[in-house]
Amino acid sequence: MNAEKARVLVRPMTPQDIPGVVELQARVFPEMLRWTVEELSHHLTVFPEGQLVALDETGRLLGSASSLIIDWDDYAESAQWSTITGRGTFDTHDPLGMTLYGADMCVDPMVRRNGVGSDFYDARKKLVRERGLKRLLTGGRIPGYAQVAKEMTSREYVEEVVQGKRKDPTLSFQLANGLVVLDVVPEYLDDIESRGFATLLEWLNPEYVATVSLEASEQHAALEEPGAEALRERAGPSRVRIAALQYLLRPITCFADFATQVEFFVRSARDYRSHFVVFPEYFTMQLLSYLREPAPGRAVRRLAQLTSEYEDLFQRLAADTGLYIIAGTHPVIQQGALYNAAHLFTPNGRVFRQKKVHLTPTEKNLYQMSRGHGFYVYHTDYGRIAILVCYDVEFPEAARVLAEGGAQILFVPSCTDERQGFCRVRYCAQARAIENQIYVSMAGTVGNLPDVPCMATHYGQAAILTPSDYFFARDGVAAEGIVNQEQMVISDVDLDLLAEQSVSGTVIPINDLIRDAYDRVIHYADHRDGNKPARAVAEAI
Repeated sequence: MNAEKARVLVRPMTPQDIPGVVELQARVFPEMLRWTVEELSHHLTVFPEGQLVALDETGRLLGSASSLIIDWDDYAESAQWSTITGRGTFDTHDPLGMTLYGADMCVDPMVRRNGVGSDFYDARKKLVRERGLKRLLTGGRIPGYAQVAKEMTSREYVEEVVQGKRKDPTLSFQLANGLVVLDVVPEYLDDIESRGFATLLEWLNPEYVATVSLEASEQHAALEEPGAEALRERAGPSRVRIAALQYLLRPITCFADFATQVEFFVRSARDYRSHFVVFPEYFTMQLLSYLREPAPGRAVRRLAQLTSEYEDLFQRLAADTGLYIIAGTHPVIQQGALYNAAHLFTPNGRVFRQKKVHLTPTEKNLYQMSRGHGFYVYHTDYGRIAILVCYDVEFPEAARVLAEGGAQILFVPSCTDERQGFCRVRYCAQARAIENQIYVSMAGTVGNLPDVPCMATHYGQAAILTPSDYFFARDGVAAEGIVNQEQMVISDVDLDLLAEQSVSGTVIPINDLIRDAYDRVIHYADHRDGNKPARAVAEAI
């Protein structure tokens, strides 16, 4: 049956399906604990939508999948299967939770590699979308680990599978279905083949919109607190000074070395009477030069453990200098998920995070990061600002949303390892300044960290970019550094010029966008047959 993909129907489980599911599980998992008739019946009572079966055209049972909704905040990342599922009862089901937890999936070995498992995952993702949940979470067996358990740790095995160096019957399939590994959990199941280990995997709902979250409410409060309306209307200084860093990643021996280097730049920016100073993406990776963690995934999570020290340092510096500090990015863990988060520190002690939305292959596959959701405009004493992290600036829609939301200055912390990557970010940043009529300030990493995974070499240049018109700097570049040298680039930008250009610019792209020009695309096929004229076939989509 493997030669040709079976036609599969995935539907909710019914009481009539239960005996067949029990029999199938006995064949598929002969050495593991399996569902009983009573347990499956109870699951249908607790959460019928989450219990699925797959059938072929003849009605033969091909597989089953069980799930429940949980509040992931209630559990540790190392939580065992029995804890999350209430020892298999699903009494831990929380209708108000935001996480669909995949408790079990079973597929007849005769139809594996025919897409049945993928159909189950598609059905689960559909359920997540329909219910407006944040994520799909599941624990995954690693049955291939038993063969190499004497040669490597479970984490090393998982990392090799994630990197494509090794195949695992279960994990490779889950990665192919868009799930990412968050952690490796010991004693997850009584599973001899996996030696008791399991992967904790996540799929984030791209359509998820948080109605209430701590971060969102804090961001909202920052704009709506008493006096904020006056802040929005206050003219403030027209000319704003920006300091953008080309930050040298040199090996250090302790956090104090890092703090000394950071403090030098912040106080130098203050001495030059700057209003904003921006550090690069991932510049805190410098700390790994003394933490000495060779595995990329573990290294980044270990770095996240220094979030408190990082935030304390920059909160103190922002308060001492009166600067708005865009402190590059630093990995953070929230609700078990790892994010690459830009941080804005304000002079009055507040901290805001803009999580990176578009992730690179390294971030997705090696670091096992989750993407952020949403973009923010921050109202400051020196204009409205926003942050796009490196790769995010390569997507025009993100900057357009922020510009239409009122952003005047866009800060782009970046980290690139060679010229091609740098040029992608630089050219796109320049384009965002032109098409949205805003200022864009880039900061980049330079130097080498030979002993830090994925951070050995860097190619960077800081720049302060403007729209391209008579009002602004020649070539649309207010200032830029010398490539790959440690330095601070400083320039003034005039916010009043943005308002003037929006009225009397040579062209005004932000106003001239014709939105209904993009609602369909016409395809033409040119067919020639001897002397017959070309035949045009148009399809509107």
